[in-house]
Amino acid sequence: MSNFQIIFIVYLFVTLSAGLLLLLPISQQENQNVKFIDALFTAASAFSDTGLTTLTTVTTWSDFGQLLILILILSGGIGIFALKFFLINVIFNKSISINSRNVLEKERGTNSSGELKKTIKVSVSFLFITILIATMVLWLIFYYETGVFKWTDNNGQVHDYTKYDPKGRVWISFKCAFFHAISAINNAGFDILSDSSLTPYYGVYSIQIVFIILLIIGGIGFPVIYDVLKFISYKFRKRTDFKFSLFSKVSCLTYLIVFLIGFGFVLIFEIGNKNGIWWTSSTKTGSYSNKMMCIIFHVFSTRNAGFTTLDPNTTKFTNASLVIFAIMMFIGSAPSSTAGGIRTTTLAIIVMSVWNKMRGIQGVRAFKRNVDNETIYSSFMVFVLSIFIVLTTSLICFTSLDTIWGEADSEKLNFADIFYDVCSAFGTTGLSTGLTSSLNLISKLAIILTMFIGQLGISSTLLVWKKTNPKDNFSYIHENILIG
Repeated sequence: MSNFQIIFIVYLFVTLSAGLLLLLPISQQENQNVKFIDALFTAASAFSDTGLTTLTTVTTWSDFGQLLILILILSGGIGIFALKFFLINVIFNKSISINSRNVLEKERGTNSSGELKKTIKVSVSFLFITILIATMVLWLIFYYETGVFKWTDNNGQVHDYTKYDPKGRVWISFKCAFFHAISAINNAGFDILSDSSLTPYYGVYSIQIVFIILLIIGGIGFPVIYDVLKFISYKFRKRTDFKFSLFSKVSCLTYLIVFLIGFGFVLIFEIGNKNGIWWTSSTKTGSYSNKMMCIIFHVFSTRNAGFTTLDPNTTKFTNASLVIFAIMMFIGSAPSSTAGGIRTTTLAIIVMSVWNKMRGIQGVRAFKRNVDNETIYSSFMVFVLSIFIVLTTSLICFTSLDTIWGEADSEKLNFADIFYDVCSAFGTTGLSTGLTSSLNLISKLAIILTMFIGQLGISSTLLVWKKTNPKDNFSYIHENILIG
C-alpha cells in the first residue's frame, strides 16, 4: 500500500472503532439510547476536528465518553502518526523506521523533508505547552466568571444548563478548561457547556480572547509554528541569517487578508441591515462593544473553529453574513494544521495565478520566488473538486426525503442553511444553523464523508486511489481547444 492508503485506512479504522466505543453504556449518560449513526457521526466529527453534532455533548456523553471525544480531537488535530512519532522519538527517545517517517511526511509534511523531525518535535511540544498554559488561564476564568446558563429561545423553549455552570466549582471549572483548551487549539468546536457552544459567555471578553489566540495557533500550521519559534531563537542568539519560508509568508498573509475581508463584509452587512445583530436590542446582543466582539469572534471562528456565542434559536446573523461565513469555512486555514477546507495557500495560488494571467505574466510569483506549474495545476484541481463535493453533499442532504428514511423533518430543510452546514463540515469548522440534528440517515452519512475528506484533504484523498501503470507513461501531439 502507498503511504496515503495507510493513512486513509488508519483514519477510517480509528473513526469506526471510536464510533463503536461511543455506543458502550460507559460512554453514555443514564437513559441515553444513542443510535450507531449518531455515535459514528460524533466520532467522525471529533476525529476530523469539526464540531458538528447531532447530540448535545454535555448531556449525552459521560465523563468517559467526553474523554474519548477529547482523545479523538487531539489525535485528529495533531495527527495519528505525528503523535506516534512524538511519543516514540521525543518521550521515549527511540528512533522510527523509514516507512513510518515516510507516512509521517505525507500526514504532516514540510517543505524540507530534512527538517521534518525538528518541525514535529518543536511544533507538538509547543502545542502541548500552550494547552497547559491555556488550561490554567481558562481554569481561573471559568471559576470566577459568571455565565448565563438559562435562557428562553424564540420558540419559548427553556434552555437550562445551570447544573453545568463551572463558576465556583473546582473540578467542573478545571474539566471545562482542559476540554476547551484542547478543543480550541485543535479548532474542533466541541464544548461541554450547553447546547449552544459558548453562548453562556457571550459578553465575557476574556474567554473569547483566549479562544481566539488558541484558534490562530492551531490554524497557522506546523511549519509556521516552527518558523516563528526558530525566528525567536535566532533573535535571542542575535543571528540575522534567518528567513521565513515561502509557505509561512503566503499562509500567514492569506490568513490575515481573508480575515480582514471577511470581517469588513460581515460588519457592513450587519450594520446595513436593520434585521442584523447590530440593531437588535435584545439582551442576547447587548452593547455595541459586545456586538463588535461577537462579529470578530465569529469571523475568527469560521477559520475552522466552530465555536459560537450566539444561539441560532434566539439571534441570527443576516443571510449575507452567513454566505460570507460559508465562503470562509470553505477556504479554511493553513495546510499541515488542525484545519480543513481548500486551505489558504491553495486560495493564494489561485488568486495570484488569475491576477498574473490578467497582467500577461506567466506562472505565479510570490516574494521573489516562482511557484512550479504542478502546484498551480493541483490548486485549481483542489478548488474545482472541493466545489463539486460541497454542492453534491448539499444536494444529497436537501433531496433526501423523510418518507423514505423516516428520520428527518423535511419542513426544516432549507438549502441555504444546509449549504452553510456542509461548508462547515468540509472546512471541519463545526458551525451550524441548527439543522444537523434534523438530517436523516443518508444525509448524515454524506456529512460524515465530507468531514473525513475535509480532514484528510482533497490531494491526499485523490492520491489514496492513485495507481502507477507503466502503460500510461506516454503523451500525444498537442492541439489547442478554444475555451470561454
